[in-house]
This record gives sequence, C-alpha cells and structure tokens, in this order.
Amino acid sequence: MISRYSVIHYVPNPIADERINIGVIVFNEEIVKVHFLHSWERINAFATEDTRFLQDFAKRMYLASKNGLVFPSDNPQSGQTKQERLTNVARDWINSIQFTEPRASLEDIDSVLEDCINTYLVDKMPMYPNVRDRQAAKRIVATSVRAVLKERLGNRATEFFKKDAEAIVKGFRSSHNFDVLVANGHPYLAAHGVSFEVRTHKETLDALSWWIEDVKKRDHDFPLAVVTLPPKTESDIYSQLFETYEHTRDTYTNLGASVLLEEEVPAWTNQVLTKANLI
Repeated sequence: MISRYSVIHYVPNPIADERINIGVIVFNEEIVKVHFLHSWERINAFATEDTRFLQDFAKRMYLASKNGLVFPSDNPQSGQTKQERLTNVARDWINSIQFTEPRASLEDIDSVLEDCINTYLVDKMPMYPNVRDRQAAKRIVATSVRAVLKERLGNRATEFFKKDAEAIVKGFRSSHNFDVLVANGHPYLAAHGVSFEVRTHKETLDALSWWIEDVKKRDHDFPLAVVTLPPKTESDIYSQLFETYEHTRDTYTNLGASVLLEEEVPAWTNQVLTKANLI
C-alpha cells in the first residue's frame, strides 16, 4: 500500500513567505499518523506573535489523526481520497499554517514517519562534547559489520554487504529498511543503530519495535541486532535518557532482537556468520 506524507509549515508572514517546519503527517487510506516538534523554542524565536495557537493546532491534529482525518476540519464524506483532500488544503490554505502537497513513498507508514521526523523536524537538544546522534550510531553499525565481512571474505565482502536502500528485510506484513543487511540471495543478518546520547523521538523507537516484531513474526530465528549508544552521565537529562534506554532495551530484547553495545558488534556478527557457515 502506498504511503504519503506532507510537511506542516508555520508561515508567520505569507507575503514574505518565510517558513519553518513544525510537523509532519503520514497516511495511507487506512491510517493517519502525525508528529510535531517537542520543543517550541525555535518557533518562538522565529515568530512575531504568540505561538500557543500552534500547539493547540498540534493537539487538534493528533485528535483528528486518531479518527483517520488528515486535518481537523477534514470531511471524509466528500467522496475524495485523503490525498485529494489534503492536496486541496495544501493549494488553497493561505493562513500561517500550511501543508506541502502530499508526496508518495513505497515504504511502510512507520518507516516514512521515521524518515520524515529525522529529515524535516529539528528539535532543539542540549549539546555536549562528543555527543553522538542517530547518524553516528548508523555509521558505527555499518563500519563494524563491514570490517568483519572484509576480514572473513576479503574482496567478496562487497557482494554481501548492503546498506541504505539495499538493506531491506522482509517481514510478515511489510518490508523494513534497516541500516545494514548481510545477504547474497539469502539474508544472513540485519542490524540497526540507535543513539540514547540524545533525546530520540518515541515514534522512531516505536517504529523499530514494529520492524523487529514483524520480521520475527515471519522468521523467528532471523538474526537481528540493535546497536545502542547509551546516554552519557554528564548530560543534565541523564535520568530521562537512561529510563528511555532501559525501557527500550528491554522491549527490543523481548521482541527477539540482540541489543548490543558498539564494542559487542564484531563478536555478534562473527558468531552469526560462523553459525551460517559464511567463510
């Protein structure tokens, strides 16, 4: 089923056409999901007016999405599809809250939501020296798995190492885009990186839960690893980050994934590939 997404802008002065992203909406003909910024500090600095109405709009969007609506005054009885109704809004609304015209994606709705959050929304986060984000976790996964493959297979490693758009793992109900996949006709393992050194969106963590559950439902024994960067103790929100880290680690483990620290990735990868007789 095709998923579609739209970015929600705040445009304080439509004549000047200056805008800032405040949320995203992702939908198909069955499900609607929205996500807005957690922190409104950047918005308040950008605005020339009281922005509490934006937070009120976000709440109304969340309520509308629960009822399968793509905006608060949506009318599903109009005979138009969700895409057509949101496209009309994107083209006709000229107030300070605007939508981009919906774009299509072949990925499942949770994958699209995660991508949109990471691509279009910038939440202000406390910055500390040497703090690593989700992209850093992704690089660690790729570097570690590639190194093991190269050690075992030499130049043949490139035949087995898949990342980005090639790292697709089939689940029971959908396919999911992990950071790394080792496969050559037959999939051997997949891995994904998550950083808890920064605040990670709940929707991103929940989406990964769904990926793990769906893949394990199709093949309970398929090796899946989640490589985690635990929170740093010097963070002034360490207790919050650690609580999320512990809860998420337990959730992923209970779903059947191997939850690893970065230094454990090479040993896990070698163990899986040895069991699969990939030498």
